[in-house]
Amino acid sequence: MRTVAKLFGRSPLVPLQVHMEKVEECVNAVVEILEGFVSGMSYDEICERAGTVSKLEHNADLVKNDIRNSLPRGLFMQVDRGTLMDMLSDQDSIADKAEDIGVLLTFKALPLIDPIKEHFGDFLTKNIEAFRVVRTIIADLDELAEMGFGGAEANKAEQMVDQVALYEHEADVIQRDLLRALFNNEDELSKAEFLLWRNLLRDIGGLSNYSEKLANRVRIMLAIK
Repeated sequence: MRTVAKLFGRSPLVPLQVHMEKVEECVNAVVEILEGFVSGMSYDEICERAGTVSKLEHNADLVKNDIRNSLPRGLFMQVDRGTLMDMLSDQDSIADKAEDIGVLLTFKALPLIDPIKEHFGDFLTKNIEAFRVVRTIIADLDELAEMGFGGAEANKAEQMVDQVALYEHEADVIQRDLLRALFNNEDELSKAEFLLWRNLLRDIGGLSNYSEKLANRVRIMLAIK
């Protein structure tokens, strides 16, 4: 993993992008589990795939730690060191949420009751859309830096930041509906199932929450520049 340090010669943003690639692997893997869960994937397969997500999250942690250990000090950078570390932390939180979702699904074979199933797919979609957009923003950051964080590219990035915020808001609205459905139908679930569902919805919502937080750091970066 020490090869990440060599990437700082190009731009301090490139290692951040490398880490985001690892985060994306975590998110993609947990999305496959959630989609499989909705379509009837077996509990055993869910558990097996959740183990894969944990391994991917560990790989992302290795890259994160290498970046933290290799980040130059006292060197002029296009992005403030503190800002870079905060962005890395937000990306790490997205990977953590992906792992948390996988782990929750291994605690018990969870029933998908109709009142929740009705809007669950839309909820997942909005959260993932928020992540996909911020992932694109991060992928374009080095080119944006080369343009001095200005011009048409900056305007495009600001529009994408707004899109992340919109997806996060839409996910929040659906989450409230899902929680209402959960409480209205709690008699159909055991106490353990009810708690698992509540935590699962919270952690899936965390994907868009941290995506918005990351996107807002880019917004601040653009405003300062």
